Amino acid sequence: MTITSFFKKLLIKNKFLFFTLITTSAFASLDGIISPYIIGKITNTLSQKNFNDIPRILILYLVLMLFLNISFYLWQFCWGKIIKSSNQFLRSRAFNTFTYSPSESKMANTLNFINVNVKQIENQCIDSVITLIYCIDQTIVSLIYILNINGIAALVFLFCGLLPAAVPRLTRNWIQDGTKSWNQSYEIYNLKISDAVHGFNTIRHANAYTRLKLFIKNALLMEERKYFFMNFRRNTSNFFAQVSYTFSMVISLAVGSFFVVKGQILVGGLISLFLASDRLTSPIISIVNITNQLNSVRPLLENTVLQKPEPRQYDNLSFVNLSDKKKIIFDHCTLGYNNHAILKNINFEIFEGDKVLITGRSGIGKSTLFKSLLNELPLIKGKILIDKQLNKNNFLSNFGIVGQDTYIFSESLRFNLTLGKDIPSSRLIKVLKKVKLEYLANKNYLDTQIGDKGLSLSGGEKRKVEIARALLNKKDFLLVDEGLSGLDDNSRKQIFALLQSLPQTIIEIEHIMSIEDKQKFDQVINLDTK
Repeated sequence: MTITSFFKKLLIKNKFLFFTLITTSAFASLDGIISPYIIGKITNTLSQKNFNDIPRILILYLVLMLFLNISFYLWQFCWGKIIKSSNQFLRSRAFNTFTYSPSESKMANTLNFINVNVKQIENQCIDSVITLIYCIDQTIVSLIYILNINGIAALVFLFCGLLPAAVPRLTRNWIQDGTKSWNQSYEIYNLKISDAVHGFNTIRHANAYTRLKLFIKNALLMEERKYFFMNFRRNTSNFFAQVSYTFSMVISLAVGSFFVVKGQILVGGLISLFLASDRLTSPIISIVNITNQLNSVRPLLENTVLQKPEPRQYDNLSFVNLSDKKKIIFDHCTLGYNNHAILKNINFEIFEGDKVLITGRSGIGKSTLFKSLLNELPLIKGKILIDKQLNKNNFLSNFGIVGQDTYIFSESLRFNLTLGKDIPSSRLIKVLKKVKLEYLANKNYLDTQIGDKGLSLSGGEKRKVEIARALLNKKDFLLVDEGLSGLDDNSRKQIFALLQSLPQTIIEIEHIMSIEDKQKFDQVINLDTK
C-alpha cells in the first residue's frame, strides 16, 4: 500500500472530516500574518504618534486571536478524529489480512504491526500530512501578505525559502533505506525475544541462560544500531535544511534593510516583512522535514500484513451422492507437501456417527490428512469424496477441531464458549454439564473471567471447553488432533469417555493408544502400514 492509496481510502471514508480539517487549517494558518501585521501597524502608528488608533488596533488583535484559537481548536479536533479512523483502518486491515490466510509465521509480524507500526504511521504519516497541509496554507498566506508589502522582496524571500526544498530530493532514498533496514532488524529482534519468552521452560531445563542472553543481546544491539542510524540519517537531512534556512533569514533581513534605506518601506513594514518572511521560510523548512518523515514511513505501509494474499483454493473435494450413511471417502489419495509424497494410496470410508482412530509414528502424516480433508493442503493424487448433504451451506462449518493446544481467551467463560455469539445461558449450562464441567455450570461462573488474568483451567478442563464450543455450534464432525496428549491419566480418561459418548462422527488422531481403547473405535487406521 502506498501513501497515496492509503490516504485515498481514508479520504473516501471521511470526506466531510477532511473538508473541515482543510478549512480550519486555512483559517489557523492566518497565524502567520496576524502578529506581523499588528506589530508592524502599531510600530508605524507609534512612529507617527497616532496614539488614538492604538486601542482600535488592540481590539482588532484580540478578535483575530480569538478567531485563531477557535480555528486551532476545531482543527485539532478533526486531526484527532482522522487519527482515530486511520488507526482503526490499519489495525482492522492487518487483522483481517491475517485471518484471511493465518499461519504461525505471520503472527509475530502482524502483532508487531498492530502494536508498534500503527503508532509509527500515526506519528510519521498522519501527523506529518496534516501538518503539511497547515504549512502549505501558511506559506501561501504569508507569500500573499509579503507580496502586498513589496513584490520584489516577496520574490527574494520565496527564492530563499525554496533553497531547503532541494534537501529531501537528495536524501530521500538514503532515508528510506535506513528505515527499511531498521524495520527488518526490529522484526528479527521481536521474533527472537518472543521465542525466548515463550520458550522459557525449555531454556531453563537446558541451562542455556548465558548463551541465550548473548543471543538476545546481539539482536538488540543490531536493532538499536539500525534505529540510531535511521534517526541519524533523518537528522542529517534536517540539519542541512536548517543551514539553508539560516542563510535565507540573513538574506531576507538584508533585502528588507535595503528597501528601508531606499525609503520604499517604513520601519514597521520592515518588522512586518521580516516576521512574515520567517512565517514563509519556516513552513517551507517544515515541509522539507515532513517530506523526510513521509519517505521514512513508506516501508511501513508497504508491509505485507496490509497486502491481501491471493486466495488458495485446492480441488481436493468432490461432492457426490453417497449411500448407506457414507459421509467421507478417501479414494486412492496421495498426500504431502510441495509435491513431496508423505502418504500414498490412502483408502478408507467414514460413516455417519463413526468413531475413527488414526494412528502412526510422529511425522507419518496424520495432521497432513486432516489438512487435506479441510482443503488447506492440495492432494498430490486421488480424490476425497464427500456426501452432497455436507455441502448445503459451507462444508467446513460441519467440523469442530479439538487439539492439544486449546486456546483460552482472557475473557469470560461465556465468551470462551460462544466466541461472541448470542446463545442463551440455559443452553450453555446444559452443554457444560454434558462435558462434565458441572462446577462451572451456573450463571455466576458464566460471567467469570478465565485465562491469564482470571480463573485458571487445567489442561483437561480446557479440552472440555473446546468440545463444548463444538457442541454449541452443532458440529456434525469432530476432528481430534492429539486431543489426549499432555493430560494426566484421570483427565485423559474423562476426555476419552466424553468423546466416545458423543453422537457426532469422531475422527481422532493419537500417537499412543492402548489396545483396550482401540477396540472401542469403529475403525482403526494405522498409517504406519500404508
